[in-house]
Parts: sequence; structure tokens; C-alpha cells
Amino acid sequence: MNDEKKLVTSGSFLFVSTLVVSAGNYSINLVLGRWLGPSDFSEASLIITFMLMVSFFALAFQLTAAKYIATFEGDTNLQLKGAFIGWLIKKALFVGFILMLFVLILSFFLQDFFQTSSYFPFIIFGLGLPVYLLMSVNRGVLQGLLNYKKLAFNYQYEMWVRLFVSIALVYAGYGVNGVAIGLIVSFLVTWWFSKVHYSKLSPKINIEYKSITKFLLTILAYECSQILINNSDILLVKHFYQPFEAGLYAALALIGRIVYFGTWTVVTMLFPIVIKLEKEGKSHIKYFFGGLGLVATLAAAIVGFCYFYPEILVSILFGKEYLTIAPLLWQYAVATALFACSNVFVYYHLSLDQHQPVWITIIAGIAQIALISNYHQSFKQVIHVQILLMLVLFVTMVCFHFFKKR
Repeated sequence: MNDEKKLVTSGSFLFVSTLVVSAGNYSINLVLGRWLGPSDFSEASLIITFMLMVSFFALAFQLTAAKYIATFEGDTNLQLKGAFIGWLIKKALFVGFILMLFVLILSFFLQDFFQTSSYFPFIIFGLGLPVYLLMSVNRGVLQGLLNYKKLAFNYQYEMWVRLFVSIALVYAGYGVNGVAIGLIVSFLVTWWFSKVHYSKLSPKINIEYKSITKFLLTILAYECSQILINNSDILLVKHFYQPFEAGLYAALALIGRIVYFGTWTVVTMLFPIVIKLEKEGKSHIKYFFGGLGLVATLAAAIVGFCYFYPEILVSILFGKEYLTIAPLLWQYAVATALFACSNVFVYYHLSLDQHQPVWITIIAGIAQIALISNYHQSFKQVIHVQILLMLVLFVTMVCFHFFKKR
């Protein structure tokens, strides 16, 4: 009972801390939106979108670390955990360098495709990717150990460093380059404060690396679907629309995605708890329904606020220059809310090694790109495509869950 009380207390601390982090990250974007104006903000938002895309790759390493550290929990052999962490760090470095080379080589193409004024921000951003993935492994270890307080502080380091560095550099006149530098500095500082100490003394430790690799690849596949659903609309609008209009849509998406990032902590806490209880043979269904209920309640509250007070929200956050997006705000929030609820189903079943929801979500992500590529005559049309797809995805997840339980 004491352990459960301790878990609830630290989990609540993580939840509140994540809200603060989300508020801080939004503050950065709000300042950028006001200082840079829609056209330049569309470029800054593009770099931030790339960071969010890479964060899903990073999350694959974080969740893999969380799953197997939670699985090894209770083992007296610390070298078992050490061997696993060392192996995962090597994989994270490898993927990080591949992503870095990919961004550096394609920087000129990215400048042309997204109609940006310079390729240099892409190069700055690419250089920080290996460190970002290393940092995510460390976070996964903390998550797997259910050390939510230390994990919460880790997120705080990243947000505060990025906030002060990015805003200072943009104020000093470095523009989008300052945004990219702020990201790299925040990665480095957070990685330094989250370094994991582990035993390296037993290279012959017997660990089923094949099953771990399979799980890592499955998570990477799912995170690719997250990238497609969460970011493809912004990238496609940046490609099809002029910079000013793309900046308006970036602001719309940023506000609308409050639902997703505001509810993400619930999934963060749910994942290792279900793994731990499943290993112990205990029931975990109450945590699933509790998590789903909390996500749905928060999402409904945010959608309601966007519906009743859209102009006030846009004016306060971005200013009158962005008011044309106000009528669409609640609709974008509905699409994001449906996706956030679907996520609870996916991560719950992933924690039970049931991977079918991953492939369902990937299909939805590919469908979103195909449909928006053909139907993008207006922002309203782009958003309606997403609402329809996310509704189908959510209904499919509900049907899959009850089929499995039956």
C-alpha cells in the first residue's frame, strides 16, 4: 500500500511538472510567433516540428529502456541492467548518427522543398541528434524504475535551458538559427544531468537481445506512425502554402496539439505500471480505464475551451495577426483529442506485447498523407480529413480492445 501511495505521489508530481514543461515550451513558441510574425514563424515552427518528429524516434529508445528496466526490476544482478543499458546506448548512438547524416546531406533539398530562406538551421539541428537519443535512453531508465521525480526534473532542465537560450538568441537577432542552437544546447545540458551510471564488467551476461531488438523495431515503427499523424499536416501545409499562410497553420496546430501534449504524461505513467503488474500476475485493467478516462476528460475540457473562447485564446497566445484561425481551433482540437485517446489503447496493448494496434496506426498515418496531398484546398479541408481519419482510428482501437478482452 505504501508503494502504491508513493507511486501515486511521484506520478502526480510528474503530471504537474509536465504541465509546467508544456507551458514553458508553449511560451517559447508564443514569443517566437509574436516576435517573428507568421512568415518567419513558419520557419522556426518547421525546425521545432523536425525536433518533435525526432522525439518520436527518441521515444522508441526511451520506451524500450523503460520496458526492460521494469522487467528486470527486482533482479539482484545489477550487471544485467548494466549490460542492457550499454547495448541500448550503442544502438541509440548508431541511429543518432544516421539521422544526423541524413539531415546534413538533405539540408539543401529541405530548404528548397519547404521554401525556407536558409539551409543552415537544418545543419545546426542535425548536429544535436545523437545526443538527443542518448538523453532519451537515460530517461527510459528513470521511467522503468518508476523514478518519476527525477524524470520530471529531467524534462524541466530541457525546457528551461531551451527557453532562455532560444529567446535570448532570437532577441539578439539570430532568428531561426537561434532557435536551432537553443535546441542543441538544451539537449547537451539535459544529457549531462541525466547520465546513467551502470556496470560494464560482464560482457557475457545472457540477455535475449533478439526479443529486445524486435520490441525496439516495433516501437520505432509505431513512432513513425506518430510522426506521420502528428506532423505530416504541418509539413504538407508548409510545402503547399505560402510562408505567411503556413505560419498561420503552424500556430493553429500548436494550440490544437495542447490536447496531445497535455495528456501525454498519462501514457508515460501507464506504460511501466502495466508491464510491472503483468509480470506480477496482477490486474491492471483499472489503470487502463483510469488513464483513458483522464485523457478523455482533459481532452474534452480543452476542446470545450477552444470551442467557446477561440478568439480570446488566439489573441492572448499569438495576437490579432493570427485571428483568422480562431474558428478552426476547436475542430483541430477534436482531431487531436481522438488521436490522444487512441494512443492510450495502443500503449496499453504494447505493454502487453500485443503489436497489432501499431500497424493499424501506421495505416492511418499513411492514409493521412495521401488524403491531405489530394485534399488541401483550404485549412478546413485539411482538418476535416484528420477528424475523419482519427475517428475511424479510435473506433477501430475500441473494437480491437474489446475483441481481445473477449
